[in-house]
Amino acid sequence: MANLFNTELRAQQEWSWQLALDLFLGGLGGGLFLLYQTIDLPPVFALVSIGLVIAGAVVLLTELGHPLRAWRAIFKARSSWISRGVLLVSVFVVTACIHIAPTITNSSWRIWGGDDMGAKVISVAAALSALGITLYPGFVISASRSIPFWDTPMLPAIFFTQSMMGGCGILLLASAFDGGQGMPQAASLTIATIFLNLAMIAGYLLLMRRTGAPARESVRLLLQTRLRGLFWLGAVGAGMVLPLVLLSVQSAVGTATVAGALLLSGGLLFRYCMLKAGVYLPLPLAGIDLSKLNRTTDQLAREYSGWTARR
Repeated sequence: MANLFNTELRAQQEWSWQLALDLFLGGLGGGLFLLYQTIDLPPVFALVSIGLVIAGAVVLLTELGHPLRAWRAIFKARSSWISRGVLLVSVFVVTACIHIAPTITNSSWRIWGGDDMGAKVISVAAALSALGITLYPGFVISASRSIPFWDTPMLPAIFFTQSMMGGCGILLLASAFDGGQGMPQAASLTIATIFLNLAMIAGYLLLMRRTGAPARESVRLLLQTRLRGLFWLGAVGAGMVLPLVLLSVQSAVGTATVAGALLLSGGLLFRYCMLKAGVYLPLPLAGIDLSKLNRTTDQLAREYSGWTARR
């Protein structure tokens, strides 16, 4: 309770590596599936994307503490982004499996009886749910209004571009197994997504530096203090700048696989840094009626929650 009513700026400690891994795996799977739909990749990439999304869901269920009760989450979709995420993952897994089943089995089997319109509906549903999964991490953490660093519509867009960049990283890694046939296309796409990510992250940090004291403190934590090594050297340097240099000056398969591995490790570090840089709004003493000193701790907590929700 003492931490809740601390007037000093305080970094959040609840979300860490486990949630970062969930956001990373889910977004990676969604981004890879969108690439599969867009640039005509082999079906194995769709299978990998489904596996990644399922792995992310398993990590999330483990983090919730009561995995056997997780099915109840679907009944709160009107108010909870966690519930919407469960629905997105469920729809994606079902529709993506149906979509790729005929390709995997080399048959014309369709549960809708061979109707082309049915195939298009399933394909669109799988693509839309994959898109939702890439955006979902940004929405779920931006819903925390008490942390201004996350409270921006830019965050879902950044997580989407991070997911697409991660999907490109998998394509680069796969070039080691196909003799580099798809490497030129993957390299060009990766370079474009890296530039887009760097531009969006720079714009986001500049915006947060002008937003208010808690957001400025988050930027300071990210760029100048305990997180600066992971962010500058890991997420930005090794995770984006170095792959960009490698792909620009060298087109060998070995270079592409190294760049792909760096992109994936940088993507995980980026999500971790974004979570750990979150700083709570300080409690405004002027916002609480101190004349009612007989209120319980729970009543004070509800009043503080209501104030932060209005920010």
